[in-house]
Amino acid sequence: MNTKVSPLTRQELQKLLVTDADAFTALRFLRHRERTPALADLENQGGNEVPGFAGALCDLYHTLWAETPMVKEEIPADRRFFAEILRGAMASSSFESLHAQTQYSDIKSVLGTLSMGDAVLATVSEEEKKNLQDTAEAQKAADTAEAEAGQAEAEANAAEMLAQSTAEQAAGGNSTGAASGLTPEEAQAIANELAEQAQEARVKTDSARETANGAKEFADSVANQLLGQPGSEEALEKAKELSRRGLAAAQKTHTAVEEVSKTIDSWGLEEGELVQMGIPEAMTLLEKMRQSDALKKFAQLLGRIKRIAARKAASDDKAEGIRVAKPETGRDIKRALPRELIALAHPALRVQALKRWTRGELALRGEEQKRKLGEGPVVVCEDSSGSMDGVKQQWAKAIVLSLAHYAKLRNRSFAWIMFDSAVKRSKIYQCGRLSPKDLLEIAESRSGGGTDFEIPLREAVKVICTAGLKKADIAFITDGDCAVSDEFVREFGEVKKALEVNVFAVLCDVGHTAEATIAKFSDRIERASSFNEVEAEQVFQKL
Repeated sequence: MNTKVSPLTRQELQKLLVTDADAFTALRFLRHRERTPALADLENQGGNEVPGFAGALCDLYHTLWAETPMVKEEIPADRRFFAEILRGAMASSSFESLHAQTQYSDIKSVLGTLSMGDAVLATVSEEEKKNLQDTAEAQKAADTAEAEAGQAEAEANAAEMLAQSTAEQAAGGNSTGAASGLTPEEAQAIANELAEQAQEARVKTDSARETANGAKEFADSVANQLLGQPGSEEALEKAKELSRRGLAAAQKTHTAVEEVSKTIDSWGLEEGELVQMGIPEAMTLLEKMRQSDALKKFAQLLGRIKRIAARKAASDDKAEGIRVAKPETGRDIKRALPRELIALAHPALRVQALKRWTRGELALRGEEQKRKLGEGPVVVCEDSSGSMDGVKQQWAKAIVLSLAHYAKLRNRSFAWIMFDSAVKRSKIYQCGRLSPKDLLEIAESRSGGGTDFEIPLREAVKVICTAGLKKADIAFITDGDCAVSDEFVREFGEVKKALEVNVFAVLCDVGHTAEATIAKFSDRIERASSFNEVEAEQVFQKL
């Protein structure tokens, strides 16, 4: 639909809220409301029949996004219906689990708002919609009456203060009258007139207050037709029913958000990248990933291998490089150089040392980790020929995406070469910067033709030379069902030696496979069928 919503100010929105959402949160929601068509569609869907639905959506967003959201104690009549639903949702263990995932996550909070909002809206009956509309009209009249009563109160207070001041001046005698140009009699007459006006203003105020109270009581009575008289058995049963609705909405949303969380985790995505894409586009992409037939077939496998890749990348970060001294300055006395400690303790040097400490100029011990230079790209040749269909292809895709994740964590350039009898895809991602769209493209790309090993290996060498780095790693993922010429093996061996290239093959040995060919150009061969938490790590061991 992508329809536009009616203009709504922050102040108007906050009047609709039943939670403690502040102005900052309201503004965040309004920004999402403008930029996320799905929110606008849902609000319009509910707003036509359920008054103030934008406030209900903002309350949902706040309870999902904020650290410790709370429902207010004092709730206007027209908002009590949604407040009861929200209280029921927030009191459930499902909501606690949900909130643990959505807190401070814009994408998951917006997704949760859409899911819960849709779930709640679906439970509102036609009779309830009619009552909510009547209550909203009654509450609007009560608000107007309250505003008029407040204005009358302010006018009455001002009139009483002016009358009192004038009466005091009149009581001051001739000096006051002479100063104002009035006789004492004239001053007293004005004071009496102002007192009468103040009395009339007070009567008007009392009348306005009585009208406001009546309007409020009427709004409450209209709300009670739906929610029951407070404290009654009917009200208790209705509150339980609305709480159950809130619980059901929280459970449904927890499932939806959990699926998205698993998708983000399975694909190795970062929420920062998704937010930069824009929440509408990111949500569309996540839904496409979640429903991807390609991912469904190997999601569990991908998640397991990706975790191993991440663990290996983390262990490499700890082990690699040498630490060298790096001069620093600051106030951290624990890291102060010996000469600074001596100066701080010496009476003659202490003043200057303390000045350096105050300015953050103490000489400190420091160190930085230098990474090894020359880490080459990770080049993956993925066999996508017809013989790789089915389980073999699932293994291949899982390993390709896991290697991409590893390269990203290690800040290494990543190249993906998909081939059959020709190169079908050849892309380089500098420093492992693969977007979610790139990952989805890798997962869903297919070919299915014949097989030629020489063409992708030549392409891999070309990629390595283009990157301008030696010591590259080539991962060759195949079922081994092809042949290469002796001349090519010899030439490729010379290139490997010159470029210091390491080639390892992953043999997707499910069904028919052949190892003899890939053994001619590979430094080692790993068998996918033997992968477990220990064996699978061999794929990343020598990268």
